[in-house]
Amino acid sequence: MKRSYQFISVLRPLVMLAVLVAAGAVRSEYPEKPLRAVVPFAPGGANDVMGRLVSPELGKLLGQPVIIDNKPGAGGNIGLDFVAKSKPDGYTILFSATASTQNPALYRHLPFDPIKDLQPVAEVGQAAYVILVHPKVAANNPLELIELARRNPGKLNVASGGLGTRLSVEMFRIQNKINVEIIPYQGTGPAAIAVVRGEADFAIMDTSAYTGFLASGQVKAFAVAGDKRLSSLPNVPTAREAGLGDYLAGTIFGVYVAGATSPEIVQKLNTLINRIISTPATQERLRQLGAEPNPKSVEEFTKLIHREIALWKTIVKQANLPYVD
Repeated sequence: MKRSYQFISVLRPLVMLAVLVAAGAVRSEYPEKPLRAVVPFAPGGANDVMGRLVSPELGKLLGQPVIIDNKPGAGGNIGLDFVAKSKPDGYTILFSATASTQNPALYRHLPFDPIKDLQPVAEVGQAAYVILVHPKVAANNPLELIELARRNPGKLNVASGGLGTRLSVEMFRIQNKINVEIIPYQGTGPAAIAVVRGEADFAIMDTSAYTGFLASGQVKAFAVAGDKRLSSLPNVPTAREAGLGDYLAGTIFGVYVAGATSPEIVQKLNTLINRIISTPATQERLRQLGAEPNPKSVEEFTKLIHREIALWKTIVKQANLPYVD
């Protein structure tokens, strides 16, 4: 009997080792089937374009197709909720931008926890917003614009092309203690036209709808609300360079998975996506779309997204904006 116990005691660690090796083998085989890439908006939008840019290349590196699945509705919450409640096995990924960071501030009751139920994986690119001003406005830089607004409270009009640009304007207003009239438009296109026509004095948004107007001088670019200058506007200073301190606003395009996904899978996806966006061809295409590639580790991207969520909650509260039920 004693020899029997000795045999079992020797066998037990061997069995445990075999189990661990087998588990590692299972993880190393990921993925064994196609991936679903959820885009929480309709085809054709910025989130969709980013998803379709990265997905084919990711599929090549994984050896499995990555199939886009558009799930629009509720400001992006339907798609976010679908991924948050999906099986945490890495086979369902999310391409999302401001919906991931601003919806937690705007919606009173989300059906998921934005911190626990969604794991940030990798940043695809950032499209920094730019302060864009009609030439009739008697200012030549952001500080003069702010001073003009302070001397004329409520007189300057700001075009807003959606919730993302609205919150960026609110942050600009709060940080600089100015009173401006915010005019909402149905999208950034109509908002851009409003500034070009002089119906609105300025806007804070990406430059995708302004390219020709900037070249012709119909709109002036005062500052880039990002960490660095845009390659498309090399002579336009950053907000910090222009004296606005830490005013940062824009769209962060990223990839997410369900919150309980294993760190090994998250890291693998991060490594491959960073490899994709580091190629010259992808970087050129991102810049054509108005986004600057800036690869980040899982930890760096997670900290950025959680910081953004907290920031926009503060801005919504300070601006006294109504919640969406």
